[in-house]
Amino acid sequence: MRVLHLPLNIASQASVTVRALRSLGVDARGLVVSPAIIQSAEGLEVIRIASRPLRRRLVDALRHAPHVLAAIRWADVLHWHYGATALPFRLDLHWARALRRPGLVEFWGSDIRIPEVEAADNPYYARLGPDYEYAHAESAARSRHTQALFARAGVACLLPCHSMRPHVQPDLFPHPCMVRQRIWLPEFTPRPPDPHRQRPLLVHSPSAPVAKGTAAVLAAVERLKLQYAFDFRLIQNLPRAEALQLVADADIYLDQFVLGGYGLAALEAMALAKPVVLYIKPSLLAHYPADLPAINADQENLVEVLAPLLADGGRRHAIGLRGRAYVERYHDAMMIGRQLIGIYEELRGGGRR
Repeated sequence: MRVLHLPLNIASQASVTVRALRSLGVDARGLVVSPAIIQSAEGLEVIRIASRPLRRRLVDALRHAPHVLAAIRWADVLHWHYGATALPFRLDLHWARALRRPGLVEFWGSDIRIPEVEAADNPYYARLGPDYEYAHAESAARSRHTQALFARAGVACLLPCHSMRPHVQPDLFPHPCMVRQRIWLPEFTPRPPDPHRQRPLLVHSPSAPVAKGTAAVLAAVERLKLQYAFDFRLIQNLPRAEALQLVADADIYLDQFVLGGYGLAALEAMALAKPVVLYIKPSLLAHYPADLPAINADQENLVEVLAPLLADGGRRHAIGLRGRAYVERYHDAMMIGRQLIGIYEELRGGGRR
């Protein structure tokens, strides 16, 4: 079976999934557009198509279009990421439809997030202002339009987290399939915090500071410095390997405090055996496994939640080990790769889960 992943490498998930599928004997390829330095492009073929200006985008697309279209023809199954396409005017999606290539689209966040739906049960999202990094991308109309394009092309829907379920249009995708986010475990050697470390290191790596609630993190750090001895590192705009090395040196990882669920950054920190502190909104808690070791905190009680963790090295060590076990149990890319193979085979047979 030949599987093609395209066109974006969101949180390195195209790369991770391709590597897992290849290890399981699948002839998998990844063809992605302009990856960021915080992503791993291992196992992927990268093409560069400018997003603007339009003339440059069209020139780049014209140069790469034959290769993209040939890759789609090569594939038995297509796995689209982020409700996006590689070529202007969604030429690659139309080509796939003309060839009747079965496939699925995995929605990841702002590609289909509906502000009114998210704000209804998430007070921190509700209070975001125009400086929110994804404000331009998120609207009910845009979500509907994106989903309709893929639904009309006969593409099935895949979700990596229950946080996306309320945003899926039931008339377009009545039965979306769920698989969890994937971690390539060989990439992460566990380094649980030293329980005897007297000056712990806190790390926060916001790819989007407003969406991550970085202002609340910085305010909490300043308050905690009045009572506790610790170091703090803000990681931004660093290559992936360098950023992961800093996380590996950390004693506590501070993830996000707005969107109300965990993403790949939190899982990577747990894979490194770091205790993770983040905000999980109440409506999502029941959808996570009961043994989730992440420490739930909100913007108001972050100081109170962090204080005992700073004071107790043994607790940091124990939670870090539980985090690694959690990722192995629920987010191992090899395990989820087997689930995806079953979905791909069903799609090839004409089924729609």
